[in-house]
Amino acid sequence: MKVKSSMPLIKEHRISKLIESLKFIDKYPYNREKQSEYILKLYPGKTEKSVFRGMIIPTLRYLGLIIGSGKAIRLSSNGKIIVEAEKIGEKEAVRVARIVFLELDKKLFNFIEILKSQIIRKSYFIELISKKLKNITEKQKLERINRWLIILEQSNLITLKDDLIILNDEIYKNAEKELNILPKLFLFKKNVFEEYRSLPLYERGGIIDIPFLRQIVASKFYLKYKMVLTEDKFDKLLTEIPLVTDDYIISLGQPMGAEEKLFHYKDNNYYITLNIRFLKDEKYE
Repeated sequence: MKVKSSMPLIKEHRISKLIESLKFIDKYPYNREKQSEYILKLYPGKTEKSVFRGMIIPTLRYLGLIIGSGKAIRLSSNGKIIVEAEKIGEKEAVRVARIVFLELDKKLFNFIEILKSQIIRKSYFIELISKKLKNITEKQKLERINRWLIILEQSNLITLKDDLIILNDEIYKNAEKELNILPKLFLFKKNVFEEYRSLPLYERGGIIDIPFLRQIVASKFYLKYKMVLTEDKFDKLLTEIPLVTDDYIISLGQPMGAEEKLFHYKDNNYYITLNIRFLKDEKYE
């Protein structure tokens, strides 16, 4: 079994608080003052430094649910679909978050992979993970492990009972199944092209940030098809679309400096923008 050698510290592990914070960031993108003002209402008596800067923003960034910094904080694609799900209800928001967190677990923690094979004692599990973590104290190791276990429990992927960690097998299998579902490439391509054409940016040269394209396409797939199109799934499908055909030419733009949520293409380069030049009426088949 493979154990990750490093993992982030999740400072807010209550999913209800995280979802409420995402809603405020979605309501006030690029408005740090409003974001902070409303998120602080979730934590009466706490300061902006301890809550907004010290807990919520770092946690949402580690979870990949926001992008940007300073006055440019907004939702990532994964954050946006959780907010869309919350409009249906709390249970649906947790379901979508569960799929997003399962994908994140595979990338950063790998707890579920270990728990798939057995019911395990929490004390042993912590000892097992701690041995692999580097360059942090025992107290920091314990905090990181426990916080992510609580996230997994609140996502209903696991149950913590006494000194046991129990994988909720049916719930996990359903989340895994949804995580592995990909739309047909022609349908994905059709929706990418439609959303691209619908943007005002298309009229001003057609250059669009890929993180924003991820968000609007993922939102459409969730709202129209009830499909959770995570960022990794989006990138996998975007990589499979030919860049040059008789109908169009797709150009990818590299970042000028440090950027978040870059698109890793199969030429092993990272890109931040996309432009499509249509040569004639596009075909999706």
